[in-house]
Parts: sequence; C-alpha cells; structure tokens
Amino acid sequence: MNKNPSDSQLPRVRDFSREDFIRERLGSQQLPFALPVTLVYAAIFITGVVGNLAICRVIAKNQSMQTSTNYYLFSLAISDLSLLILGLPNEVSLYWKQYPWQFGTPVCKLRALVSEMTSYTSVLTIVAFSMERYLAICHPLHNYSMSGLHRAIKIIGALWVVSLLAASPFAIYTKINYLQYPEGSGNDLPETAFCAMLKENIPKGFPIYELSFLLFFLVPMKIIIVLYILIGRKIQSRGNELSSNMDGSVHRDARHLKSRRNIIRMLIAVVVTFFVCWCPFHAQRLFYVYGQDLEFYKQLNEWIFDFSGVLYYLSATMNPILYNLMSVKYRTAFRKTLTCGSCCRPDNQRNLKDTVTMRSSSIKASVVRARKGCTTELYPITYESDNFNKGSYTTLPTTTPEIPRSRPKIKNRSLSSDGEDCLDKPTETPFDRGNSTSV
Repeated sequence: MNKNPSDSQLPRVRDFSREDFIRERLGSQQLPFALPVTLVYAAIFITGVVGNLAICRVIAKNQSMQTSTNYYLFSLAISDLSLLILGLPNEVSLYWKQYPWQFGTPVCKLRALVSEMTSYTSVLTIVAFSMERYLAICHPLHNYSMSGLHRAIKIIGALWVVSLLAASPFAIYTKINYLQYPEGSGNDLPETAFCAMLKENIPKGFPIYELSFLLFFLVPMKIIIVLYILIGRKIQSRGNELSSNMDGSVHRDARHLKSRRNIIRMLIAVVVTFFVCWCPFHAQRLFYVYGQDLEFYKQLNEWIFDFSGVLYYLSATMNPILYNLMSVKYRTAFRKTLTCGSCCRPDNQRNLKDTVTMRSSSIKASVVRARKGCTTELYPITYESDNFNKGSYTTLPTTTPEIPRSRPKIKNRSLSSDGEDCLDKPTETPFDRGNSTSV
C-alpha cells in the first residue's frame, strides 16, 4: 500500500508556516473515514483470524485431513494469519496517526518485509494448490507417481523461501523519511517521520512495483484461469460420458450433476475472488508510479488506497470460505473437531456417514492403518472416475496378516521400522487421499 508524498505530487511551497507546510505535504495526521474503516477492518480481523485458526486446528487434529492438498491449505492459513496479525493492526493505526512514525527503522523494514512475503506466499500457495487439483483431476496417474506429503512439504518450504527473497527488496528500500523545512535545507523535521518506500528510495531503472505486479498477480492469474478451465472441461466431459452410459439413458444423474456444478461454481469463485481482491491493490501501486502528474491524483489515490486496502485484507478472510467451508469434507471435520465428536466417540461406533465424502461420479478406495495385531480402520477417500457403483466400498480384513520373518523388509509408510508399532498415519494407496477431488 502506497500513500506517500513525493516531490512531483504537490507544487513546491516556501512561504507556508511550518505547520501549514507539513499539512500541505503530508495531509492531516488522521486520515478520512478512520472510524468506519476501523470497524470494517475489525470485522475482517476477527473473521479472518477465527477462520484461519479453525483451518489449522481442523487439519492438525484430524488425521484424515492431513493430505498434501490440505497441507497447502494449512500453509495458506498461516500466511493469511501472519498478514492479518502483523499487518492489519499497523494499517489501522496509520488511519488514526499516519505520522510521525514512532517504532524505529527495524520495525519499519520488518513491516514491509512481512506484508510482502505473506502476500506472495498466499498467491504462490493458491497456484500450487490449483496445480494439485489439476493433476488430481486431469492427470491422476501422473499425480500419484509424484504424490506424497514429503513432496508437498518441500514445495511449501520452497514457496516461503522464494517469497522471502522476492520481498527482501521492499524491506531494503523502505525506510523512515522526513520532510525538510525549508525544502532542500537539510533540516529534517522529526515530527514528519513516516515509514514508506518512496520512488526516490528505489534505484533508478529498477521496476520493483512492475515486477511485483507481473510475477505475483498477472502470471499467477493467467495460470489459475488456464488450470481451472482445463479442470472444468475435464469434469464436463466426464459428466457427458456418464450421462450417455447410464443404462442407455441420456438423463444425467442428479447427484453427479449437482456435485459437478458445485465444483465448477467454486472454481469460478476462486478466480473471481483472486482478481477482485488483488487487482485494486496492484492498480493503486501502479497508479502511484505512473499517475502522480495527473491533476486529480491526490483525490483518486486516497479513494483507491482505502478501497484496495479493504479488499487486500479481505482476501485473507475469504480463503477459509472458498477453500474449506464450501467443502463437505471440511465441514464434517470442522464440526467433529469443534464439538469433540471424534474424541468423545469410539472409532468403531462412528457413523459411516460422518467419515465418508462421496460423489456419485467417484469410486471408493480404502486406506488402512497397517497394525500388527491391531484392528484396522477404514479410511474412505474419493477419486474422480467415469465408472461408479453406487453404495459399494471395500473393507479390508480386521487384522493384518503375519509377515514371515524370513521375508525382506519392505519400506512401507504403513509399518514402523520394527513392524510392531501402530502408526498414526494411514497407508496411501494408488487412490491417494491427497489426490482426492472432493470439495
């Protein structure tokens, strides 16, 4: 967010008093609409923090939710929480007193770094998550060959590192600035200190805002749109095949049609929300770079600044709704976690309806905890397929067969190193839960 004075923004003034000069160059200490903006930001803060904390708790407490896809959601929730907790309170404080800056240079630079890094991480995580969905739906066999939680963790770690490196120039060039009175005299006014990255602070010829717009908005936006168009076409083609193959009838299965429409609706919501929340933010930055010579720059920049700021932080609140609350599987896990449903009821007494998320176009596979001498537990998953036998599922035996001691040990995530202990993490099958297309 950039709402800073510059040499080209206002005509030079020399005959003003000290107070008038400061007010003319920096505006009033309290920005317009401070109270209503604060109320809006408070609602965004509470909703976003509660929603993202709920996501983290649900994924951490429910083993069935610990998939590669949900790891991306966990990372997204962490980045959104960081943005809301570390960025939004400071944004609100500037509406009430935008100068002088009182927290020193380290906090000034850290503020810029955290804001940019978390924003970039959110964008890159959305792209990675969209790629996971694309592979799971359009190229399931390829996705299985490269699937796994360790791969997802490595990718998430790489995203945070890339975001940190990409955001570092903003921390370098952001500093505490002062007005000089009289102008050019070298006499800095301490009461005018403000934390910002002015055009004068950036090396000439370094398009920092343009690169941010290109690499972390325009390119990700195009990638997401292309991926979701391909996903929608794949779902549509599978729906058409299913319709023509069901008992020779051309009528679509009602459940399949509803499920497919829900998927497409959510994908459209993802693209629209991403564009609506981030476009004004980058537009305000580019307007700061290229629009300062316009006669109406100051008034328009103030309006864009307020509007883009609300949408900027709103994006961190919308993600839990779009990616989780629209998912039947998440709602089930959310309800069980917050109501202690999973800990107050034994596993063998759980209702199958509470643990299965199915579409009429899916086939069901099971993931079983391989325990020597332990009762196995059914972990139904979903996987997009053209053929589906309604109501059918596979239950593996309730005991794990003994493995001959002379048999070489096989590296399997379902067994501990000695083959005796019962692990918490289920064995992954070719229909890995991380590749589920359930939403």
